Amino acid sequence: MRSYIVNKIEQCKIELMHALDSNDYMSAIKLRAVQKEFEELLSTFETTDNAVTDAAVDVHDFYTTSEAAAVLGVHPTSVTRRAAFLHGQKINGSWHFPKDVIDEEEQKTQNKNRPGRKPQK
Repeated sequence: MRSYIVNKIEQCKIELMHALDSNDYMSAIKLRAVQKEFEELLSTFETTDNAVTDAAVDVHDFYTTSEAAAVLGVHPTSVTRRAAFLHGQKINGSWHFPKDVIDEEEQKTQNKNRPGRKPQK
């Protein structure tokens, strides 16, 4: 993985120099941004012991979208719409939400009046 990132950085350097030689400054700016992202990824990669942190994620600490919606008492679309607020992460193409964040949000909204018809007594 490390060698792949280093190769990408070198490739960005070559393309950056080519863009500067042809006076294509917009491409040069974009390439430099990509190169910087790879350099940051490489530094993060070197500081951590795990090569891939996403593979080490324990799925038991997360709710799926439908489970989070059931806990919060809302539609699953509402949960995915608020994914950033609920610290959602895309893992293997589907949204997962940390259980502690969802449980905390459920506690906040437990006594809140919800819109719609009220149950008949």
